[in-house]
Amino acid sequence: MKITRRAFAFMAFAVAAGLYFPRILKGNSLNNKNKMKGNTVKRGLVVWYSQTGNTERIGKLIAATWKKAGIKTESGDYRNLGNINPADYDVIAAGSPVYYYEVPANFREWINSLPPIDGMPVASFVTFGGAGGNQYNTAYNILEMLSARGGVPAGIGLFGAMSAFAPTWSAGNAERVLKYRDQPDDTVYSRVRKYADDIIRLIKDNKNFEASDECNFRNWLSGGVSIKSTKLMITGHRVNRDKCISCGKCVEKCPVNAIFPDKGAVDTGRCVACFGCVNNCPSGAVEMKFMGKTVYGFKEFLKRNNVVIREPEV
Repeated sequence: MKITRRAFAFMAFAVAAGLYFPRILKGNSLNNKNKMKGNTVKRGLVVWYSQTGNTERIGKLIAATWKKAGIKTESGDYRNLGNINPADYDVIAAGSPVYYYEVPANFREWINSLPPIDGMPVASFVTFGGAGGNQYNTAYNILEMLSARGGVPAGIGLFGAMSAFAPTWSAGNAERVLKYRDQPDDTVYSRVRKYADDIIRLIKDNKNFEASDECNFRNWLSGGVSIKSTKLMITGHRVNRDKCISCGKCVEKCPVNAIFPDKGAVDTGRCVACFGCVNNCPSGAVEMKFMGKTVYGFKEFLKRNNVVIREPEV
């Protein structure tokens, strides 16, 4: 597949913007004027957005750590939790993958739709693939949004994993991903437990958690810029009805309701190039090409390379 002039110009602009015109940050700090409602922690909520399981794995370990400490904790993907009443909890931790250098738009919308959480201790966590990129600012932004709802910042967690960006290995760059095939490992899981414990300790000690954003050129490449340039490289995105087993997994994982397996179709205009559909399809029915290369999903990638992701001890 040849790259069109339009695609090349768009990517060149994105790179130039990122390299030569980085956003000038003013060291924005979270508003810690919100008063913590109390330092007793009896009930907690851990909520996440996860597509291939990396963030879910971390979220479940945070919840298990809190439960072990005697805190009654509920947890789950935000799409499965239904209506949440923040008043039912004493602490909330929210997490997502770093998605095109930022918080996924669907998860941002969910956080911003929460009712007021005045005085609620809140913490954020993110997962990122390989060396990552802009992970701190992504976690900071989650915490910033929760703080804007009235939450009191209580922690930030950054946890590495193996990348789940399907075009990378599908284009022949599997070694770049496999370099991190052991992630997350016991060291990462130990950091997760410490993060969970530190949140509770800070609340009980009634201390403030200080955080400021960072200057990072990837802010210029985040979200729409990167998504649009990626989508320009995608062709043939559809559902092969002959392979489809009607499991509904692609519909469940699509955050923007853009896939219709019964019709064999994908609304490519609405699609946000998260690759959740191809990564989670168990039969290889979701098809697409990236720069002319056939894309195959995360589960198939693990199988082909005999990778078994280590689960944490809880």
